[in-house]
Amino acid sequence: MDSSTFAVPHTLANLKSLLPPPPARVLEAGCGRGALAAALAEAGYDVTGVDRDADQAAAARKRGVTVIEADVRDVSGEYDVVLFTRSLHHADDLDGILAHARALLAPGGQLVVEEFAWDRVDRAAADFLYDNAALLVAAGLLDAETPSGDLLDSWVTGHDFLHRGSAMLAALDRVGSGLAVVETSVLWRLVNGRSGVWTEPATRVADVLDAVRRAEERRVAAATLPAVGFLASVRR
Repeated sequence: MDSSTFAVPHTLANLKSLLPPPPARVLEAGCGRGALAAALAEAGYDVTGVDRDADQAAAARKRGVTVIEADVRDVSGEYDVVLFTRSLHHADDLDGILAHARALLAPGGQLVVEEFAWDRVDRAAADFLYDNAALLVAAGLLDAETPSGDLLDSWVTGHDFLHRGSAMLAALDRVGSGLAVVETSVLWRLVNGRSGVWTEPATRVADVLDAVRRAEERRVAAATLPAVGFLASVRR
């Protein structure tokens, strides 16, 4: 089980204000196992996924998603939206990838990014993330390693090789026009870490993650936690 699957309704709700109406042509770069691409297709969008990982691409195809197994820079065609879903932070050439994505857009098309800004995480956010993970491990709901020592240092050490949120937003602003940003909660999606395994049925995992999400959003609204997640969009 993967928390990204449970996050699909949350992502769709946040995308509503940024995406054109269906049946717009959407290319999802870094589609992974295809959970979001399949949901977008079900909502009426004409969706193509792209992923370099053969296993991920195969899993997406099993969901009925049309998938190109390639680097997004090797993709051609014309789309109304190019959507990066938590894949851009790994980009080896941020400006080059975004420039190619822009070239894939039809006139007036949109480049949309769903991401997390690891650089916004402060001590309160690190404590929230790792304390919740430790509670879920202690409760037997999650099998994962949790850090000891300084939690903020652990977060920075585990993420400082990724692009910062500020860098991704600046690169988007350079490549397109009319930058629009929607801040979102995201720590609840990260509680299982990179290799954590949920040990409970999917229905219970969804309830647990929803409770953590609501707790995060209450704290973001009260300004006791930063909004670490974001969706951003620019036009060609």
